[in-house]
Amino acid sequence: MKNQLTAVREKTGYTPSELATSVGVTTATIKAIENGHYDPSLFLAYDIAEALDACVTGLFPPVPRRVRLEELAARPWYVRLFCGMGD
Repeated sequence: MKNQLTAVREKTGYTPSELATSVGVTTATIKAIENGHYDPSLFLAYDIAEALDACVTGLFPPVPRRVRLEELAARPWYVRLFCGMGD
């Protein structure tokens, strides 16, 4: 998921570890979200937005479902995960 988390976090002066502590996750989780390797749950997205005094859609802009599915299909793990289904 593309997001604005890094930009907003840096603007507010939080380090990844400070934000992680604030929302109750690991620093690795915050970095994975920032890098687009992990999609936060809705609850975590709200917690992050609240900690940064931002709105959820400002941090995680909505993406049309079709585009999201195309992005997922392009990832190697997704292809491997569903490869062979329906054969």
